[in-house]
Amino acid sequence: MRIPFLLPLLLVTALAAPARSEEGRFAVSIAGLGAGFISYEGTEKAGRYTAAGAVAATGLARALYPARIATTATGRVEGNRYRPATYRARTQKRRESTDVTFRYANGTPQVSQTPPEKGRKSHHAAPADQRGTLDPMSSAFAILRDRPATLACNLDISYYDGRERSRIRLSGGKRDGGTLTCPGVYTRVSGFSAKDMAERVNWPFTVIYTILPDGTHRVTSLTIPTTSGKVRMTRR
Repeated sequence: MRIPFLLPLLLVTALAAPARSEEGRFAVSIAGLGAGFISYEGTEKAGRYTAAGAVAATGLARALYPARIATTATGRVEGNRYRPATYRARTQKRRESTDVTFRYANGTPQVSQTPPEKGRKSHHAAPADQRGTLDPMSSAFAILRDRPATLACNLDISYYDGRERSRIRLSGGKRDGGTLTCPGVYTRVSGFSAKDMAERVNWPFTVIYTILPDGTHRVTSLTIPTTSGKVRMTRR
């Protein structure tokens, strides 16, 4: 499996709602070997969110994928329902950089890339068909952010990265003392090759929340079984 990049708040008035800010950094390992890090920071105020993140390989993985990705996203949020407005990503690889921008019109992403995209295949999903999907940064923020008990392990989002569409679901969960173990499913929907779809469509994963004294549920780890071994993200 290629690793997807794959993280009770109702709309209130700006005067009544202070901004909620948070950040997190996760070490990433594949089959027990350190591979990189993912970090994010986000703010929510009056039903609007801003999120930013970075992904970079470390150690031996850096030799195979010497790139760093920085992203930002904005939009509206009500509970666990997100409506992105903008998304920007810059991939820096050695001396080359690529910039991708999503702008949403009536929930549909309009995608642009500089320099222009190369290598697009006929099976890739068209942006015009992706109404209601979230961009990669908004998706990561939705999964990784702190949640109250009523919203933790209660997520159903569709994710689009410009080529492929997936669905991510978190539901149920089992509490044991100060932790909540949450089962999730990552589902390939469209834009994937026939080989990818034949490999597997549904990929289970697990999110572990630590329950803080005030009841906040904070993601401390995420584990995804893949054909290359377990991918594990651990909060630092």
